[in-house]
Amino acid sequence: MHELSVGFSLQSKGLLIMIFVRRVLILFFFSVYLPVGYAQTDSLSVNVLIDISQAEHHIANIKLVIPNEQLKPIKFKLPTWRTGRYEILNLSNGIRLFEATSSNGHPLKWEKIDKNTWQVTPNKKGEIKLSYQLYANELAKRTRHIDDSHAFLNMSSVVLYSDLTRHSTHNLSLRVPENWTSYSGLLKGNNNHSFIAENYDELVDSPVESGLNEYHSFVVDNIPYELVIWGKGNYNSEKIVKDLSVLVAQTHLIWDEVPFKKYLFILHATSGASGATEHHNSTIIQRSRYAFNERDDYIRFLATAAHELIHAWNVKKYRPEGLFPYDYQKENYSNLLWLVEGSTSYFQYQLLLRGKLISAKEFFKSVAEKIEKFQHKPGREIQSISQASFDKWQDQGGDYGNNHSVNIYAEGYLTSWLLDFELLNKTDNKVSYRDIHQWLFEQHSLPKTYVEQDVISGLEELSGYSFDAWWENSVSKPRKVNFDYLLKQAGLELYYGKEVKQSAWSGIKTQPHSHGLEVVSVERNSPAWKSGVTLGDVIIALDGLRVKDDDLKKRLKNFLPGQTIPISFFRRDQLQSKLITLGKQPADKLQIKPVKKPNKKQKKLFKAWTGINYPKTTK
Repeated sequence: MHELSVGFSLQSKGLLIMIFVRRVLILFFFSVYLPVGYAQTDSLSVNVLIDISQAEHHIANIKLVIPNEQLKPIKFKLPTWRTGRYEILNLSNGIRLFEATSSNGHPLKWEKIDKNTWQVTPNKKGEIKLSYQLYANELAKRTRHIDDSHAFLNMSSVVLYSDLTRHSTHNLSLRVPENWTSYSGLLKGNNNHSFIAENYDELVDSPVESGLNEYHSFVVDNIPYELVIWGKGNYNSEKIVKDLSVLVAQTHLIWDEVPFKKYLFILHATSGASGATEHHNSTIIQRSRYAFNERDDYIRFLATAAHELIHAWNVKKYRPEGLFPYDYQKENYSNLLWLVEGSTSYFQYQLLLRGKLISAKEFFKSVAEKIEKFQHKPGREIQSISQASFDKWQDQGGDYGNNHSVNIYAEGYLTSWLLDFELLNKTDNKVSYRDIHQWLFEQHSLPKTYVEQDVISGLEELSGYSFDAWWENSVSKPRKVNFDYLLKQAGLELYYGKEVKQSAWSGIKTQPHSHGLEVVSVERNSPAWKSGVTLGDVIIALDGLRVKDDDLKKRLKNFLPGQTIPISFFRRDQLQSKLITLGKQPADKLQIKPVKKPNKKQKKLFKAWTGINYPKTTK
C-alpha cells in the first residue's frame, strides 16, 4: 500500500507538471504569435484562398471558408482604412461577383447594405463559403497591386471579416503563376505559398509580396531578417543588406528587447509610387527605381527603413489610447500621434548616425532641413501638435495646411527634440528621450495603452521633475522655438556662410503650367500674401516681362529685396496685375556647424544626444 501510495503521488505530480508545462507552452505560443489584447476563442479557423490566375489584368479570385454556428444574419466587412495610414480609404471598390453558399453549395441569401458590408443569412449551421473577384491595381496606396510580375496584398483590402471571425485563426493560401515565390511576416504554412495568422488583426498587419523577386536574408543577434525587392533600379542590393544589418543592430540603444521573432523588409523599386508603411513585423517601402545611387537619395532610403523599423516598437508594441483595439470601420482618434510618428522621425537619423551609416555633417544637414521647413511653416503659430494629432484624419495638407496647421511628422520631430533636451538638461544628461520610450515599452505594451498623463507621469518618474508646465506650453499650445539657443546647448550654431547674403523672397511656390507658372502655395503674411496673390493664379509676367523659367525662384534672382514690382497673372481666365514688394531671405541654404570653442558642458550634451563624440570637423 505504501509503494502504491508513493506511485500514485508521483503520477499525480507528473500529471500536474505536464499540465503546467502545457499551459506555459500555450501561453508562450500566444504571447509570441497572437497580438496582445485578444483572447483566443474556441472558434475554428477561417480558410482563405487567393487565386491569381489573371495577373496581367490585375484580377484575383478570393474564396473564404468560414465556420458558423448561428442562423442570424452575419455582416462581413472590409476595413475602411488600413493600419499605418490615418485616412479613410475606399478599400472595397474592387470587389465584384460576390457569392455566398452553404457547406453543400446551396446559394445563401445576401445583400450589400453599405459600401463595404455584405450581409449573409445562413440557412443552417456549418461552413459558409464566400467568393468574389478582386481588382488590384492600387500600388501607391500600398493596399493591393497585381500584375504579371508580382502581387502585393495588404489583406485589409482583400479579406472580409465579421465580429465572429476577427479573433479566429486565418489560414492563408495563394495560387500564383509558376516560378513566383511568396513572402510575409506571417508564420509559414504547409507550403511556400501558405501562411498562418493567429487572428484577423495579425492578418491585415502582415502584407504578402509574391512574384519574381530578388531575395536576401541575414541574421543579427539571432533574429532572422529578410529583404525582398520587386523591380529593377539603380540600387546595390549587397550594400543595402550590409547597411540594414548595421541599422537593425542599433535599436538596442533605445529598447532592451526586440518585439519580433523575424522581420521582413519589402522594397518596391518602381515608378509613380513612393512612401512606406510599418507593419507588425515587416515594412513595405516604395521608392523611384532611380532613387538609390545618389548619396542624398540613399540616405533618405536608409532613413525610411529606420523609421519603419522603429515602428515595430513605437505603435506596434506600445500604442496610445484610441488606437487599440483598432476599429476598422471609422477613424481612431488620438492626440498623441505626434509621439507615434514624430518621435519615430526623430530617432531615425540618430540610429543612422550611431551606426556610422551617416556622418555628423549629414546628420546636421537633416536637422537643418527640418529647421528651414519649420521657419516657413506659418501654421506653427496657429495649431498645437496635440490638435494636429487629433485632426490627422482630416489633414488637408497643401497651401491651407502649411499656413494653418502643423505636421505630426515634422513638428512632432521638433517636439521630440525639445523634450529630449529638456530631459538631458534637467538630469545632467542621465535621462534622455530614449528612456521614456523604453519606459513606455516596459510599462504600456499592449494590451495596455497610454494617455498624455501617463507620458507626463513617466517623465516625472524618470527625471524627478514635473513636466506639467512644459507639456502645456509645448504640446497643448503652439510652441515658438529659439533654434539658436537650442543648438548652442550642444555646441552647434546656424550657419549661412561667412557672409550672410540676402536674396529677394516672395513667399510663392509654383509649378509649370502651359501658360506660365501656376501658384501652388503662398506663405501666409509673406510679400505675395499681402499683395493678394493666391493659390491657383497662373503667373505670366514679372515686371512687365514674360515668365519663361520653370521655377519662379530663378526669375526672382534678377531683383533685390525691398524692390516693388508688378506681377501679372491669370485668375479665372481673367488677366490681373498686382504690385508686390519683395522681402528677403538668406541666399544660401541653412547649415549647422560646431561652434569654434565648445565648453565641456556642450560637448557632454552633444555626446548624450547623438551618441558620438563632439566632432573636430564635420567631414
